[in-house]
Amino acid sequence: MSSTNVLPLLVLVLVLLLCSLKSHQIFATAEPDDLIQKTCKTTLYNDLCVASLRSNSSSAKADTKGLAVIMIGIGAANANETYTYLSSQLLLLLKGKKDSTSTSTRGLTRNKVLRLCAERYMFASQALQEAVQDVEQMSQDYAYVQVSAAKDYPNVCHNAFKRVPSLAYPPELAKREENLVQICDVATGIMDLIDWDQN
Repeated sequence: MSSTNVLPLLVLVLVLLLCSLKSHQIFATAEPDDLIQKTCKTTLYNDLCVASLRSNSSSAKADTKGLAVIMIGIGAANANETYTYLSSQLLLLLKGKKDSTSTSTRGLTRNKVLRLCAERYMFASQALQEAVQDVEQMSQDYAYVQVSAAKDYPNVCHNAFKRVPSLAYPPELAKREENLVQICDVATGIMDLIDWDQN
């Protein structure tokens, strides 16, 4: 066989080998994404679930329990960000009071409601941090209770605004409430898939 005949054959073998390696890499990286897709399809908010889990690099190596822990952690971070937002709103309100000599009843009421809301979002963040530990320790009942509590805390804030007709519920806070509630629903949906009897 001449060298001119061997060269095309060698190139063909190399191309096939490279294609084989590429397809193996594609399938190897598709598996974690398949678990994310499969898991998220069972939740109430598939798109939120997929986007949230894909945004965390740890998801690629996580099993279902790990995905639940990641989603709960995302919820804890969300609640903490809202707590920080509310705290900054309180600071602005207090700064405004120092600048003006009058302390209106409306301002005092708004201050009280914002404090209550900040506290509730802090509680939500803490509950979700505890839920992460509960899932890691396979404490099913405690995990569900903590996520459920975290989901309800924003509602307490919303109701505080409803009790004061002169205070409008801020659209930014409404978005944050909805987002945390949906994250908690997704986390619960993922937790439903965990084999809790496994130790």
